[in-house]
Amino acid sequence: MDCQTITFSQNQSQKRMRKVLQVMPVQALKKLLFFSLYVLGARLNTIASLVEMPTESGKTTIGRVMKDGLPAFHDRRKSVYELPLPDKQSEQTTVSIKKNDCVIKFGESGYQLQIPQSHRIHLRSILLTLLQAGVLSVQSVSSVLGISRAHCRQLSKKLTQNGVTQTLIDKRNGQKQDFRVNLSIKSELIKHFAARAVTGHSISSQALTQVINSSLNISVASRTIRWHMNKMGLTKIKKALPELAETLKKTA
Repeated sequence: MDCQTITFSQNQSQKRMRKVLQVMPVQALKKLLFFSLYVLGARLNTIASLVEMPTESGKTTIGRVMKDGLPAFHDRRKSVYELPLPDKQSEQTTVSIKKNDCVIKFGESGYQLQIPQSHRIHLRSILLTLLQAGVLSVQSVSSVLGISRAHCRQLSKKLTQNGVTQTLIDKRNGQKQDFRVNLSIKSELIKHFAARAVTGHSISSQALTQVINSSLNISVASRTIRWHMNKMGLTKIKKALPELAETLKKTA
């Protein structure tokens, strides 16, 4: 590497030195410059004079760097210099639903991502990726997607192993039809959900699917029933229904 053709600016050098010294101790900077000029082929005596560092100290620095690498630039007599970390609370990422959109806000930076809820694959892919990165919690992601935490973790794991196409895009025929649930089916779902919750029977999507299919003589997938249960918020009131029923009995 030939540096003889490079033009150096004294003014720029002073400005940059001042900036560097705000984040780096002066001795560490001298060691770094000494080693850099040594690598570029300058003579040791010339380097020592230029960076105002004894030649023997420079030789010691070179030996340590060749042996230990970057840690050799740090003064071992002093504690490790650490830059102040930003406040974690101010950088917290949040996710919320506003009208028909999912809004992801990245802390105090002012940046946000707005995704229509109708874009299911796009939304799931983004949220699960942020979950994997530790940016969002499984509680917030599962709540927005309307699925259980266990299912959320399962999707996240599958996404890592199989990718978006195999995990989030359902290639089975008739998927679009599964989500076309009319009012009759919804009414039956609410009726049996409430009755079973109050009487202590299972309110799992599998159990309710079996009851609804038998009652209406239809064939609806359990994942469709589970999706509508979450969409209508039924899973959030399952614990409150028995208590409410008992209260109404006492006041009747």
